[in-house]
Amino acid sequence: MFKQKDSPINNDLVLIGGGHSHIMLMMELSKKPIQGNRITLISNEIDIPYSGMIPGFIEGIYTWRETHIDLYKLSFKLDIRFIHSEVLEISAINKEIILKNRPKIKFDVLSINTGIQSSNKTIKGAHKYSIPVKPISKLSHNFLTEIKKNNNIAFIGGGPATVELALGLQKRFKNTNSNLKISIITGKNGLLSSFPNKTQKIAKKTLQNSQINVIEKVEVVEVQKDNLILSDKSKLKIDKSILSTNAMAPVWIKKSDITLNSKNFIIVNDKFQTNYNYVFAAGDIVDFNNQNLSKSGVFAVKSGKPLAKSISGFIQKKLPVPYKFNKYYLSIIGLSNGLAIANKYNFTFTSKFSFLLKKFIDQNFVKKFNNLNQDNYYTFTNLFKIFDFIIKKNNKNINGHQMQCRGCAAKVDFNTLKTTLSKEIIISSEDAININKYPKLYQSVDMINSIVSDPYLLGKIAANHAISDIIAVNSSLVSALMILQLPYSSSEINSRDLEQVNSGANEVFKLANCSIGGGHTMIGKDKDPVIGFSVIGEKKRVPQNKIRTKVRVNDILILTEKIGSGIIFSGINNDIIDSYYQIEVLNQMSKGNINFSKISEKLNILSMTDVTGFGLLNHLLNLIKRDSAKTGLTIYPDKVPIFNGVIEALSKNVRSSLFDKNFEAAQKELVYKRETKLIDEILYDPQTVGGLAFIIPKEEKVKQFKILKENKINFTEIGFVNNLDNKIEII
Repeated sequence: MFKQKDSPINNDLVLIGGGHSHIMLMMELSKKPIQGNRITLISNEIDIPYSGMIPGFIEGIYTWRETHIDLYKLSFKLDIRFIHSEVLEISAINKEIILKNRPKIKFDVLSINTGIQSSNKTIKGAHKYSIPVKPISKLSHNFLTEIKKNNNIAFIGGGPATVELALGLQKRFKNTNSNLKISIITGKNGLLSSFPNKTQKIAKKTLQNSQINVIEKVEVVEVQKDNLILSDKSKLKIDKSILSTNAMAPVWIKKSDITLNSKNFIIVNDKFQTNYNYVFAAGDIVDFNNQNLSKSGVFAVKSGKPLAKSISGFIQKKLPVPYKFNKYYLSIIGLSNGLAIANKYNFTFTSKFSFLLKKFIDQNFVKKFNNLNQDNYYTFTNLFKIFDFIIKKNNKNINGHQMQCRGCAAKVDFNTLKTTLSKEIIISSEDAININKYPKLYQSVDMINSIVSDPYLLGKIAANHAISDIIAVNSSLVSALMILQLPYSSSEINSRDLEQVNSGANEVFKLANCSIGGGHTMIGKDKDPVIGFSVIGEKKRVPQNKIRTKVRVNDILILTEKIGSGIIFSGINNDIIDSYYQIEVLNQMSKGNINFSKISEKLNILSMTDVTGFGLLNHLLNLIKRDSAKTGLTIYPDKVPIFNGVIEALSKNVRSSLFDKNFEAAQKELVYKRETKLIDEILYDPQTVGGLAFIIPKEEKVKQFKILKENKINFTEIGFVNNLDNKIEII
């Protein structure tokens, strides 16, 4: 979204957590970028909920998407690296972040804005049997699924979240579950104890009118599977309890060397700095300058701009500006009846206007992060001021045809190669080339640009992509050299990127019983690494029990794994489908085809290819042109396994940038036996680390399928061999 200037990257600002403070900070720093500064967001969630709207989601006012901010898309649009991972520990003194199942990340400046958890320390059994309200991201994922199975629901805690969630739940299910009984056990301080008496009275009356039982001045001392044990020694029969008590910090923060208060929240000064001046923190995770502020989303949102100023000033060696919160803020509690309670100072009033105001504020907050390309929301005071510079730069209607895709989709099209290179190279070439005078050795080279901004994950994907060519010629990897272009950066930044890329790639090559022997590095203008590998494989021995080697009519065509990666990433990056669809795709890309390679000798494979940038159909055409018997293929597009989200993307006219050229290259060699369908377009979608397409003898189908299933290989029968002289029949 914002073009990087021709200056080297010399500072790594890393953000841990996608809380409200950080998403505001990301917008601010993208509005006023710091020369030479690179921003990386680390989050264990791709979508984060806006906490103020979750009760509305529970009630059914909002959809899941309307209540969640897509962190991946926001990062992509703001030119921020996104790393989807879980933080285990921080070493501030060493400027390192320890992550789960991947190499540590180094930083120059760090900011922390992670979620908090509902405290379960004082209540026996709460951790095992209760659903915690915090972190709110986990609640929105599993709340309705868990609750709709049960009749007796109890909320533990008497804060505003309890009131809103209980009312929302009652309204959602009152017409479908007449047996639903909701109780609230407030604790010793009572319902809404930090709010004025009038607020408490209105809330209690609303709960009573909704037939929600409120048990005040009593605490829960133990949560059992079917009961709550209360402090007055009574029992309350339940099916499920929801923990909505005071907050506690996540466990991992205690393993770090940052100074914490007695409740394990990070202590920060009035410039959001910790005991290390290059480590900042904001939101619910902090104790701000010993002001003892409540854990409110209002303070988290208000922290975004001053946090950005403090960090920007520190990086640019300017004097930091202290910030002090106004403790008196507008608080609105929704009542699920078209009304809401508004509070500020000691004033309380209930009206439809309060409800509409809350709805307006909440919706506009989420929209301004999800809809950077759309001028479709109104301003409301300075909090909802539209960033005009963003809209002006992004007011173009971009679709999948116009966007240049990444990964293997960003390759030179087949027709260009065909008109330039010799026939010997183009027509019926194998995925790896036999090395002259060495009949058992095969060589290939592959290179991809950044389909993801995470360099460690990109290293894994690029390695798997290159290795697939060797697997496709039924060979074992024996040698690999890396070709790596790094961003224009300082030596320290280059070293960090190289470590990440190398770690990811080496993990994959180790699984293939090979190591990276060396290679070549260079510096380029791409903001992310560009990675390639030259690989050599040795042909595996032909099994003694192989019944034949020639392809015959009616032999079976198999495809491993799923396709549709080009469409998924085009749809996500063009803001047409949701980012969570990438999780399944990236899992396949990270896994690659190495497991298949380990059992391929057990199979009677007559011909094989991997499916990459030219799409399934063009790779299959290349496969059958190798057969001297002039056979063809019949395929069933409806049977081709596809990723979740592909149908949605196709229906919204998403196409990757290489789609048209792939389509054009194949048309003369197709025979349609039916009307074309939308699903047919999946056949031309460019893949990065796609599966393998191969032919097996028809008479060995049962035996071969058994081997694949026993070794847990994902595979689908998608067609068979015909006699159509190197043409593909679509039925």
